[in-house]
Amino acid sequence: MEKSHNNDLISNWLTLTQIQINVANQLEASLQQKYQLSLNEFYLLLFLSEAPEKKLKLQQLESMVGLSQSAVSRLVSRFEAKGCGALKRIACHNDRRSIYTSLTSIGQDKLDKAKVTFEEVLVTVFPENQIKQLLQHMPYA
Repeated sequence: MEKSHNNDLISNWLTLTQIQINVANQLEASLQQKYQLSLNEFYLLLFLSEAPEKKLKLQQLESMVGLSQSAVSRLVSRFEAKGCGALKRIACHNDRRSIYTSLTSIGQDKLDKAKVTFEEVLVTVFPENQIKQLLQHMPYA
């Protein structure tokens, strides 16, 4: 019985992972096509928009976006290189070694438009009923 339960648990986990990958791929494709935004760039804009004063240190963005410090730094640099004016860097007054990444009004506007597409894709491709069924069979700690 234990072995069967473990196999079901693994199978459910793999199904959830596959759903997440499929939804993320659809989100990425739609954001790229309509706004030339990667999914991580969208998350970057989203987290900045929700932050106090719409700014965060790179170290804070690491855990939020789920990337290493160097990957977040490259993400911000590539975003800035696009020249769209969505982000700006601000030196920290308390610690000159720290730099904030800040969302501009252009970035907020870009995010607001992209959120509409993000939500449309989720409504279309996110299998809510299937997720609920899978979660009912997953143990909670």
